[in-house]
Amino acid sequence: MLLVLFYACFLAPLPLLALAWSKSNRLPIEFSILTLSAVLFVSSTIRSLKGILLGMDYSHRLFATIEFNIVLAIALAVYLGIRSRWVAAAAALILCLAWLLAGAVNTVV
Repeated sequence: MLLVLFYACFLAPLPLLALAWSKSNRLPIEFSILTLSAVLFVSSTIRSLKGILLGMDYSHRLFATIEFNIVLAIALAVYLGIRSRWVAAAAALILCLAWLLAGAVNTVV
């Protein structure tokens, strides 16, 4: 069940962000930040890139990167929710959950 949740969080933000980018009233800075965070998350699933992009296992840099992306996703979810950009806000919340799962996995493993 946890694996299904992880893959759902892994894949769900990408189509939502593509849908948010396709609308005419988009917010390019906020959407760019979310897209870069999603690309970083997807890229970190490749084992050889994870050490380069996020940091080595159990390092302070790894957890600082994960925590920074969690805070960033929450802040953008709140901001986009206030601005009534519901699709992008949903993508930010799912991305936040994905980073939380990545932090949990890196803590345990």
